[in-house]
Amino acid sequence: MRQVFTLALATMVLAVVVACGGDSGSGNDGVGASDDTNAYGFDVSITAKPDSVFTIDDVKSTGWKSSKEFPTDELEGVSAVWFGFFQQKNLEVWIYDSHGDAQRLGTDAAEEIVAATRGVSGGGAGPYMKQTTHFGAYGVIGNLIVLCEVEVAVCENFAEALP
Repeated sequence: MRQVFTLALATMVLAVVVACGGDSGSGNDGVGASDDTNAYGFDVSITAKPDSVFTIDDVKSTGWKSSKEFPTDELEGVSAVWFGFFQQKNLEVWIYDSHGDAQRLGTDAAEEIVAATRGVSGGGAGPYMKQTTHFGAYGVIGNLIVLCEVEVAVCENFAEALP
């Protein structure tokens, strides 16, 4: 009896994994979660809209409210660094010339920041913020690296809001 129960449970788990495994949420908007997960198995990054090049005006068109522009000397290849708010969450936006530059030059720094601030109380944030911002995820969205407060869903919502 115990073996039958174990086999049935394993079959159900496999069915759920297969049903959910598909295309990581990639739709016609080009938003998809990466294979990058935290210790609990939650996604911490997305890649979206790889053929797009966005300006700060495009970022602002999402409803993102800019708070402060930072110097660019802390991040290689970045042309602008902005901190602001989207849907009542902190977002730091790094602007690169291309999607390839964002991936190549910004991903490692974004991963370090997410690892350093996820779940930390009272810690630092992006390269310039010294407050209690907790960037739980990041997105490589077109030519942007976007550090997103708390979870990857914030990055996904932001990516979907971009033109």
